[in-house]
Amino acid sequence: MTDEVLDLHVERWIREERTVLEDVSFTVRAGEHWAILGPNGAGKSSLLSILAAYEWPSRGTVRVFGETFGRCDMNAIKRRMGLSSAALGARLRPQDVAEEIAASGLYAIIGPWHVYDDEDRARGRAALARLDAAHLAGRRYGQLSQGERQRVLLARAIVREPELLILDEPCVSLDPVAREHFLRDLEAFVEGGGPTTLVVTHHVEEIPRFVTNGLLLSGGRVIAKGPIEEAFTSETLSRTFGVPCRLERRGARMRLEVDVG
Repeated sequence: MTDEVLDLHVERWIREERTVLEDVSFTVRAGEHWAILGPNGAGKSSLLSILAAYEWPSRGTVRVFGETFGRCDMNAIKRRMGLSSAALGARLRPQDVAEEIAASGLYAIIGPWHVYDDEDRARGRAALARLDAAHLAGRRYGQLSQGERQRVLLARAIVREPELLILDEPCVSLDPVAREHFLRDLEAFVEGGGPTTLVVTHHVEEIPRFVTNGLLLSGGRVIAKGPIEEAFTSETLSRTFGVPCRLERRGARMRLEVDVG
């Protein structure tokens, strides 16, 4: 029996006659948590689309839980995965209620396309409670702060208790205080027995302390990958962003200084 959760090999992904990703590969094993980081246009969103089975590589393979995309029941695979993205939040209405937004993850839908029953709402509340956000259950989305919205979207991603959790820019638009509160609750959830987690971000400051491994992307190619202490260094980050960078480590968290001249 393998401990492999995810194995991705993208030889090439071409979109509108442009190579977006090339020679991108990595393997995630049980007990690992990964951060995928790079500048705008690095290919992170494209890689995320492939991981979430929204897109397919022009050449390559994706295997999750030992099953190869395109040769398995994709709905069954997706039920074992959770995705949180601010892009999903843009599709919500101000009047949508938090517990029902969380419950929508049970059906892999977003928006007013389902009538939720008491059991659905109870599961939505339970997911919020796991993130110390039970008090948000009856609130409307339009009444929530950005940090509260991020918690609701995360609750939606974990409501089915996924084995693989993918977080796309989970701290986007959060001020430093809201970011630290959100990361504290996310860390408590994952470190308390949560699933294997992938965090996609532009900023090292947004990488939770539980992350064990990292992948740096630039120009659609891998700059570095492996244990985060080895993959994320001043030298590799300088190559990733194309300017001199100095990485500071403070415990399990990081801070980056850049020199743009």
